[in-house]
Amino acid sequence: MKVTTIASLLLAGIGATVIATSAPASAATFGFQNIPGGDTVGDAFAKDFLLDVTDKGGGTVLFKFLNNASTTFSNPALKQVAFSLDNSVSSLLSNIKLNINNTGNVLFEKSTQNLSQSNNISGWDGTTFGADPDGGNSKAVQSGESLGITFTANYNAVLAAINAGTLKLGIHVGSLPGGASDSYFNSVPTSRTPVPEPSILFGAGLAFGLATLFKGNHDKKWKQEKIKA
Repeated sequence: MKVTTIASLLLAGIGATVIATSAPASAATFGFQNIPGGDTVGDAFAKDFLLDVTDKGGGTVLFKFLNNASTTFSNPALKQVAFSLDNSVSSLLSNIKLNINNTGNVLFEKSTQNLSQSNNISGWDGTTFGADPDGGNSKAVQSGESLGITFTANYNAVLAAINAGTLKLGIHVGSLPGGASDSYFNSVPTSRTPVPEPSILFGAGLAFGLATLFKGNHDKKWKQEKIKA
């Protein structure tokens, strides 16, 4: 293969990489905390639940609720998710879609039921809506499973609202020891990490591979010319 041909392919690969990296996805992870003044029976399990908020592009934001609880002593199940929007951001989320890329035997339906113990959460007011299992406990988010919900929304505005407390997210967990249940609400972000799309990795790999091939052919040609000399 001619060096000029390799160079052309290399430039094409780099161009593809630039295009692919122009709009990387972003994600933030939130933990959950106990509700002050509420029940304490499930306090030790708050750390077992996480919420990933991901920018899916095109004005779509994904909320993914994860159950990472150990089943050694019990099998806590996430049985309700609830969103509380302050009146100042009442139009922040629209076009709710449930069960997006769920993990496990999870199936939820829309619900307007308020979160248990929410009267003890400062600022929990305004518009409240959410979802609960469509089919009882068997469709709840068990250990190792997850629930995905998308909205039409601006990702940066969503993060700003969560950090400001004008958007709050709560969960209700059942099947705790002794058949008890408890509720939690989101805490501050634990991480915010850019998530590369598969096309980005492909473009980067293509550019690297062509660059390596170009260098190998160039070195080989240089050695041949040196031997002839």
